[in-house]
This record gives sequence, C-alpha cells and structure tokens, in this order.
Amino acid sequence: DIDRVRSLLVDIKVALGRVENQTFGECKVCKGEVEHHRLEVQPATEVCLDCISKQEQTQLEEELFLASKIHRALLPQSVEQVEGFDIKAISLAARTVGGDYYDFLPSVNGDSVRVVIADVMGKGLPAGLLMSNVQGALRILSEEIESPSSLIARLNKWLCHNVPVTKFISLACVSLMSRSGQDGYITYTNAGHCSPILFRGNGAVESLEPTGGVLGVHEDFTYEERNLTMAPGDLLLLYTDGVTEAANQQGDMFEEERLMEYIRSRSASSLEIILDGLLSNVRNFSGKKELGDDFTVIALRKKKS
Repeated sequence: DIDRVRSLLVDIKVALGRVENQTFGECKVCKGEVEHHRLEVQPATEVCLDCISKQEQTQLEEELFLASKIHRALLPQSVEQVEGFDIKAISLAARTVGGDYYDFLPSVNGDSVRVVIADVMGKGLPAGLLMSNVQGALRILSEEIESPSSLIARLNKWLCHNVPVTKFISLACVSLMSRSGQDGYITYTNAGHCSPILFRGNGAVESLEPTGGVLGVHEDFTYEERNLTMAPGDLLLLYTDGVTEAANQQGDMFEEERLMEYIRSRSASSLEIILDGLLSNVRNFSGKKELGDDFTVIALRKKKS
C-alpha cells in the first residue's frame, strides 16, 4: 500500500545519505560494522547483531531456525540409489543457512541419474535464498532436458534473465548410466566448479575440469559435455570449496593435493568412513570445530559385482 511504499522510500533515502557521509554499514550504537550478509538482504540496517534488542534477537533466532529447516528440506532427504553404484553424501552449512546444494535428478527417459553439486559465492541467508532459486529452476528444467550441457546452459540463461545475481554460482552435473558388474558411463558438464576427482582402481587419478564458465554471469556462455567410463572399484568424488579452501591459523589451505592424498590412503574403506574421516581431517587441519565455509562432498563408487 501507499504507506509501505513511503516507508520504503524513507529507508532508501536514509541509506543513501549514509553512503554519502561514509557511514553506511556502521552500527549506530557501537560504531562497529553491521554484518555484511545482513546488509545484502536489508541495506537500511543500522544496528549490528550484538546491539539489537532482546525482542529483535528472539524474532531473528526464530526466523533463522525456520530458514534452516526450509534449507535442509530442499536438500535430498535420502541418497539416490543408482544401479551399479554405492553413493554417500555429506552437507554441512557454516552458518544456520548454507549456500551449497546437491541433488539427484532422474533422467527424462529413466535410464540414468544426474548428480548435481553447486556452490554460491558467499554463505549465510543471501546465498541460501539464491540457491533455493537454483534448486527450483533446475528440478523443473531437468524434467524436459536430458543432456547435462543443455541443462546447465538453460539454467544459466534463466538465472541471467530472472534473478538479479550479484554473486556467481559454480555447478557440476554428472550423468550416471550403469548396470551392476559392468563399466559405468559418465557424461558431465562442469560450470566453473571445483574439479571432481576420479580415483581409478589402478591408482591413476583424473580431474573433471571445468567445461564452461560459472552461472549467472553471461547468458551466452556455452558448456561442453565430456564422457568417461568408471570401471568396478573406481571412486568419483564431488565436493565444494569448503573442503579445499579450509584454512589453518597460518593461512595455509587444505587444497586439492591434501584431499587426493587422504582419499588415496583410504580408497578401500567404506564411503561412510571416507567422508566422516575427511570432515575430521579438515577440522583438525583448520584447528577449529566450526566450519569456515559450507562443506559438501558426494562420493560415488562403481560396484565390483
């Protein structure tokens, strides 16, 4: 209504005034910084979380709890069962709401499953809101589009046209086709995401490098599709940068090399042991129990029989 519009215009005017006098983002109570992720959602915010009232704090906690429940509900409630593969996944948010996303999308003709992993630059509520848009669009588009490259290209155009993205999204889509006891066939497209790693049973390691740019930047980006086979015993690991960019107190990152060394040393273990151990290794490396970034890993192993 008119009153709400007037109120919004006043908030905008006040925020612009704080930009001009260079106090935008400054808490008017303690003169510290208002949290950046809150300013992204509400640019007119003038009080940091440490200075909000008890009533506001209670309301915010209730809203964040609800947002967390919604975010968790958007992720798969169980791991998809794909014939010929063992699959395990773990996904933890660094804050109440995360910007990582993974999913299992049945193919149009029902003979394969597309495994998706994605990451919004940043974390918290703004990243989670954007990722919920990606999830909704991807599930709808996947019902009509089979090819990973065509699916990702269409998603990218949709984002560029419909969502005012200020932060990019990386995403990898791997289509699995297999039967028990036979080689598995992989078709993948990687839109600027961390390169999934394929650990061969003979000790060889291959990276599924990006085949196109990140999503939401330019609608004319093109995405290449590549094919691989997985022999019985081969292990494919998909992950977000919350693994490789986890940093210790000296500023060193966990990096892909440590990840590869860890997986090689435990390649014969169960997928559950591998993922739980990887999470413990990252936490031990950083020296913190809390995660610095959202942490998502999907492990897929081709069954031997």
